[in-house]
Amino acid sequence: MKVYVLGAGSIGSLFGALLARSGNEVTLIGREEQVRAVAERGLRITGVEEFVVKPEATIYAPEEPPDLLILATKSYSTEYALRCARHCIGEKTWILSIQNGLGNEDLALKHTKNVLGGITTNGALLTEWGVVKWTGKGITTIGLYPKGRHDFARKVAETFNEAGIETYLTENIIGWKWAKVIVNSVINPVGTLLEVKNGFILEDDYLQGIAVEIAKEGCMTAQQYGIEFEIHPLELLWSTLEKTRENYNSMLQDIRRGKRTEIDYINGKIVEYAEGIGLKAPMNALLWALIKAKERKINKVG
Repeated sequence: MKVYVLGAGSIGSLFGALLARSGNEVTLIGREEQVRAVAERGLRITGVEEFVVKPEATIYAPEEPPDLLILATKSYSTEYALRCARHCIGEKTWILSIQNGLGNEDLALKHTKNVLGGITTNGALLTEWGVVKWTGKGITTIGLYPKGRHDFARKVAETFNEAGIETYLTENIIGWKWAKVIVNSVINPVGTLLEVKNGFILEDDYLQGIAVEIAKEGCMTAQQYGIEFEIHPLELLWSTLEKTRENYNSMLQDIRRGKRTEIDYINGKIVEYAEGIGLKAPMNALLWALIKAKERKINKVG
């Protein structure tokens, strides 16, 4: 399969490396520093598995359309990234978002009707340019967006599984996207504000109660939009916290690097959707404001 990875950061590079290793034609599209490192030394994966591959790497999307364009940028870069890559989105090209947050697939639908949604619990960290640490094996779920089935989705799942990316198909990917956002609406801002590993939330009685109230707001909002869950978001929350108890969440990692977070597309989106139907989501609104304030503080200090 001819695959372009738009956003060669930690998770995008990990998926690209695994797909390249299993014989797919992979091109990474990313920042100049990452592209240069991969071109000079290859892409090195450490952690769960250790290997080096040499996929193509470029700053700009090639002209020839791929079979699959994997969206792996930060959510706030999606619209710009798609505009930059629109010349390579052919009639038979499919776009798969494996990003955090809500709304990325809707932006992709402006460029093609061939859109897949995805979530993944794989952990990855870009430790230096050209080097990604696979911090934890996880599960990836994909499906036709927003709902339904398609043979190409099955083909992608088969390709991912052959590459060592444990992947499952769903006919309700929008439900999984919402469930993941609700989980992240708890873990990311709470862990970031307290600067703790995920497991701390699971172990503290006060935080468990707060977590439930945050998640309830997201669940109530989703249900008003007709979203159905295959697994209750609270169940997914507790299992995610247990499986990733030693991890620092990605939002905290962004803050520590002085980078912008994806809070607007997680808690911010829940607030936006809630207000769109006359609901309130005060816990999410508070966390959204606190993280935005923390971003400003870090930027001023930096």
